[in-house]
Amino acid sequence: MKFFYELNFIRGFACLMVVMVHVTASFYYFDEKQFNWLTMFLNQVSRFGTPLFAVIAGFLLFNQSFKGRFKVKRFVVSRTKKILIPFAIWSFVYLYYKSYVFPWQENGVKYADFFQLFLLGDAQYHLYFLIVVLQFYVLFLILQFVKTNQMLIFLTIVSFFVNYFFIRKPFDFGNEMLNTILQDRSSLFFWIFYFFLGGLFAMNWEKISQWVRENIILTMFIGFTIILFAIYEYHAFTQYSSTRVANLLYIPLFFLFLTAMYYLLGKFAKLREGLIKIGNLSMGIYLVHPLILLLLEEHFPFLFDRTRWIILAYFITVLLSILLVKLIQLLPFSSFIVTVAGDNKRKRIDKKELGQAS
Repeated sequence: MKFFYELNFIRGFACLMVVMVHVTASFYYFDEKQFNWLTMFLNQVSRFGTPLFAVIAGFLLFNQSFKGRFKVKRFVVSRTKKILIPFAIWSFVYLYYKSYVFPWQENGVKYADFFQLFLLGDAQYHLYFLIVVLQFYVLFLILQFVKTNQMLIFLTIVSFFVNYFFIRKPFDFGNEMLNTILQDRSSLFFWIFYFFLGGLFAMNWEKISQWVRENIILTMFIGFTIILFAIYEYHAFTQYSSTRVANLLYIPLFFLFLTAMYYLLGKFAKLREGLIKIGNLSMGIYLVHPLILLLLEEHFPFLFDRTRWIILAYFITVLLSILLVKLIQLLPFSSFIVTVAGDNKRKRIDKKELGQAS
């Protein structure tokens, strides 16, 4: 099975962006719900992270199907182990940490509210995205007929407009419960374009990556232009989230920009390998980093009192998250708690192959 080093490089970048969004959010709440120029900049330019994760998820899943390795039973078992069980475990971890009163406890919340919390991924602010991924997996099981480039292009275009209209004004389903679930940010309709875009990239990746190699300067220019537009956007209008219309245009180009950066960093092997390794650990880091932030906020609040500490707070959060993931891996059945991309033998970085890809 081919290992796409450039994808794990991008996944590493996406992971670091997501952590930055949440670190700057801590500064925002410590500063009486205000951003200054630096925390605003870091928060807003990092909003590409979550959509990038969606593109990568679509890429890897469709690529598996295209190569004829997709087996329904194995897929369901694998995703239950890698996504559903870790989601449930970490939902309970975060609820317990926040002293949530479970339905089976005295004076506990209603079971209906408890199940709704799980359905929307609201146990902690980042878990909603795992609900999005699970929805896409269910949809993918239905879309096994998608084997041609033309069909995938069609679905990608349709999903673009579905995504656009849901961001602009979510569809009214005429039912309060359906509206609560399907108009929430955990709804697949707010992310569906990115998954199909990943599939389209997967089907045409050889041509796309070759074009990026031949046009690195142009691709880098486009990427930095997008960053400038993103900065202009929050200065001219207001701060934005990951689910904004502009990302529907930015993310395909930003994905290519990071691919170009992967090739450009061929002469900086240690840096590139470090980001690839973070990409391998990204799912685990994604799950645990809010817990690290909660602990830091509780025991070392001074880290979030002054903007001058933001880089230190960020690096401590990333490093402690990596350490926690590594410690969890030492536990029995650790794969049910945190997901790490592949096994060490198959995913080991081959320096010779990395050099040839440069």
